[in-house]
Amino acid sequence: MLLLNIMLYVWIFGTLFMPYIIGIVASIIIIYLIRKRLMGKNKIFKFFIYTIIVILCVFIFRYLGYSVMLYLSEKPDKIYTEMQEINDSKELIGLSKEEVIALLGEPMESSTDSMYVYDAGTLTNYLFLGEREFYDFFIFFDKNDKVKSTKIDLPRGG
Repeated sequence: MLLLNIMLYVWIFGTLFMPYIIGIVASIIIIYLIRKRLMGKNKIFKFFIYTIIVILCVFIFRYLGYSVMLYLSEKPDKIYTEMQEINDSKELIGLSKEEVIALLGEPMESSTDSMYVYDAGTLTNYLFLGEREFYDFFIFFDKNDKVKSTKIDLPRGG
């Protein structure tokens, strides 16, 4: 039980502080690479340069780190991938309501005359305890009941 608690704390704090840790490691590498150029300089100047490098690396990796970690840890399911391909290809544009139903099946109950809604799958974020976001695929029709646009988004109010 103690080992499990320790592993949980390491995982949580490692996740929270990963960008900072990467920033510090990057600053150490940069300092190691430039230290020969600073030989012969006084200690105050070297300390000032090293401090600026550490601060810049930590702030840059903090700013970019969480976004990159979230992006890399998000995994789409099969339905999301398929719906994203349909959305990106714009293959539904110009189709009638009947053709859309023939391709995708009956829309969800939350659909209206000018908009069909389908389940678009989920994105699971494995970095933050498997947090899942459920998406819908929206199909918008013009006044002639032809598809004018599509989008994948979180459900209304979600």
